[in-house]
Amino acid sequence: MADAKRGIVVTIVATRGSTYRRAGARAVISEDGESFGTISGGCLERDLAERARAWLDDFNPRVITYDSTRGDDIVFGLGLGCRGETDLLIEPFDRAHPPRLVTQFRWNGREPVTWTSGPLVEVIRPPRAIAIFGSGRDVEPVARLAESVGWSSSVIGPHQSFDAAAFDAAVIMTHNYMQDLALIEALLPSAIPYVGLLGPKSRADELLAAAGLARGRLRNPIGLDLGAETPEEIALAIVAEIQAALNERSAKPLREVGLPIHARPSSAPSLHSGAPSPAEAGEGLYAPSPAEAGGGGPERSEGPGEGQKA
Repeated sequence: MADAKRGIVVTIVATRGSTYRRAGARAVISEDGESFGTISGGCLERDLAERARAWLDDFNPRVITYDSTRGDDIVFGLGLGCRGETDLLIEPFDRAHPPRLVTQFRWNGREPVTWTSGPLVEVIRPPRAIAIFGSGRDVEPVARLAESVGWSSSVIGPHQSFDAAAFDAAVIMTHNYMQDLALIEALLPSAIPYVGLLGPKSRADELLAAAGLARGRLRNPIGLDLGAETPEEIALAIVAEIQAALNERSAKPLREVGLPIHARPSSAPSLHSGAPSPAEAGEGLYAPSPAEAGGGGPERSEGPGEGQKA
């Protein structure tokens, strides 16, 4: 909006069947076709960019549906790989009509925020925050990879104060026995959800014995078994384990899970979405819109081929 461009905020408000993203995923598409954020593999964004100008005439929000359940979807030209339906809330904007996310959404510290987008009611959580304790060459790849997936990373040096309550995960990789000991004593009794320690089990056992603490929830050796050797590979193993742990997932290959890709384990929270920026995504609880409750429904999107559905 700073450069006076017009565009649309697109929010997935409901899905049925197999879809690339779930309810709560967002994208911003400008009138000249630029897209920020992800609601599909790119096919929906391209089609929406073609339609955006028509919706900028009245600035009225509307719900449309893309349907890729048809067997002849490839003829349509989008070639959607998933076989499902996606309901999208379209909210046009310009400088005089800014999006509600800009004018009304406010964070409440680290607390989740309930937000309504048309028929979707979602709980949006702040971006995950990770504390990395250390100063070696292996620290920077962890911080860089964490930020690349949308997390906030803080590298904390020796004797630097910190608030454990401000973080979702702590990675201890100081390579210093006394520093590791002090951090274990501070972090394991805290409420921080994930605490990981770099190094072998035998060293961790010595640290835990000196601290008088049980191994319990300490993640050590830290990371998933990916055959990691280089700092970058180790960072991948660490960030992947944190992602799985915070989402209460097994980190098994998806082919062995036996559930739909987006299915949530029964013990997991009902909602866990990211920041409400166009680049962030989440999951929400779907409630019927008045039109749907009354027997109507969202408009069906037609693609480049007349009468065909996305």
